[in-house]
This record gives sequence, C-alpha cells and structure tokens, in this order.
Amino acid sequence: MKITRSLLLFPVLALFGGLCANASTVAAVQTANGSSFTWRLTIGADQSATIGWSFVVGPQNLELTALGIYDGGSDGLETPHAVGIWSSAGTLLEQTTIPSGTAAALTAGYRYESVAPLTLTAGQTYFVGAHFAPVADVCGTACGDALLAFGSETFAAGLTFLNSTQSAAIIGDGPLVYPNLNPGVSGGFFGPNFLLTTADPIGAPEPASFTIGGPGLVALLAAARRLQRRLDNPLA
Repeated sequence: MKITRSLLLFPVLALFGGLCANASTVAAVQTANGSSFTWRLTIGADQSATIGWSFVVGPQNLELTALGIYDGGSDGLETPHAVGIWSSAGTLLEQTTIPSGTAAALTAGYRYESVAPLTLTAGQTYFVGAHFAPVADVCGTACGDALLAFGSETFAAGLTFLNSTQSAAIIGDGPLVYPNLNPGVSGGFFGPNFLLTTADPIGAPEPASFTIGGPGLVALLAAARRLQRRLDNPLA
C-alpha cells in the first residue's frame, strides 16, 4: 500500500493553516468618547480643512484594511468625506471616500470603507485625516458632520496616539491634504478612524514541542519522509 506524501503532510499543513488563519479586525480608536461638535461649530463659515490625528506604531507591524469616520448619532453622514493616511514625510499612502447617508458599514459609531491592505511599519509615525467641506454661516439643521474632541479614547494595542492634527483651513472647498499642523486640541479629533487586522493569539494554541519555522517543524517533516520511504519499500 502506498500513501502519498500529500496525505502524510496533511496534519502539518492543517496545523500550519490553522495557526495562520486565526485573525481578528479591530478599530484603531475603539471608543466614541468626548464632546461632539458639528463642523460649523468647529471652524468658521464657508471653510474647509482636513482634520485628524497622528500616531506611532509599536514594536510589530500592523495591517490597515479600512478607513472610516465618526457618525454622530449613527444615523448617517450629511456629506461624503475623503479619508486618508500619510507617512510622517507627508506621502499619501491610502485613501477612500466614505459616502453620505448610511451606505458605509457602521461599527461602534464609525462608518468604514475597505481599502487594499496597507502595512504600517513598526516604529514609524503616521497621520490619518478626513476632509470636511465648508458649511454655510447660517446652517440650520445642516451644520456638517460631527467630530469628537476633548475625550478619553481607547486605542488598539500596538499603536500610540500622539496628538490632534489638521491642515490649514481655506475659504471654500478643497482636496484632502496632509494634516500636519497641531491645532492645540487635547485628546484628538475623531474624526477619522481605521480598521486593523491582528493575529489572534488565543484561537490557535501552539504545542510546547512545536514551533512554526523551527526545529519542531523540521523534525515532523523528517519523520513523515521516513514513514513514506518505509511504506514505499516495506522490505528495505
């Protein structure tokens, strides 16, 4: 009887696949604390700007998979918002537009749109920002979407909040731009948010005698090869 090598290696591949497949998605800003201000109450009439915050990544790389923005009341956005993330040198790395209304996925007070996975490198500083279009001086019930400020936010493991940021405000509308100015608001402008994919350390426990990529895997593969040779040549 001959057992194919693929069948012998099946337990190895199954175990390896199980360890790699366990992951979870978490928000960078995990709470919606603070005071909510509509855009017209945050800035002068008929002005636009990109508002956001900066952060530094911890000792391990992170993977960004979606960009989003706060939806005060979770009842839909007044207007669409371009949201982006920049390197500390001002290079735009990824961007998307969160549509008005309730079309974008809502999670814990923020609406998100998926983007191509982006690696955030350990030890590097990044800026995330959302564009807010101008609002008329007499805004009535349409005063622009809200931001959170002066709150006590909880952040995803592996990143550290640095400070609030914004671009220079301009009269009229403008594009999404690098928000590298400090507006002097403690606690951050939220505003923009993003989703991260992180490894799940609980979902796939690792046996004490087995280490992925280490001696344990080598030994297991060698044993499988010896068994294959014995089955192929039973009289040897």
